[in-house]
Amino acid sequence: MGVHRLELRAHCSAIDDLAVIRNGIKNLVGEDTIITEKVDKSWHGASQTNLSLEITRKKDIRFVISRLGNKCLTSLLEGDILSRVDDKNIIHLRLSLAELCCGKIEISKPRKREPCIKLKIKLEVYPGQSVEEIANQCLQDAISTNKKKNRDFSKE
Repeated sequence: MGVHRLELRAHCSAIDDLAVIRNGIKNLVGEDTIITEKVDKSWHGASQTNLSLEITRKKDIRFVISRLGNKCLTSLLEGDILSRVDDKNIIHLRLSLAELCCGKIEISKPRKREPCIKLKIKLEVYPGQSVEEIANQCLQDAISTNKKKNRDFSKE
């Protein structure tokens, strides 16, 4: 699977339950991953906490991608994956924060203004390779791994 790194970010307001959000993120990325927390002020001056992490080990990135579940991965494969890839070969996903806190993984609807977790997956694409093929292969490998290990993290 051709991936360089995975980045995750969440912006939490002062009224959000950080423990629940932290737990949801840990369920997605694994207990051993270190989450960086930075307390700052929002644009309007209210206190907010920014949670972020970066994963560079390919095995760990594959684990997180497979944790998205076959339902999400299949919907990404069936959709236009290129609409989620920028000119730097990064797949951009927004996961519903509310669903993640409930233990479910759901990709947020485009243009829907809801709290979300921003996920960026940097693809390993070299000259002459198709970004779309690499992205599709990355997602297909995660689905195959889930099927091979008889697991699916999607919760209906």
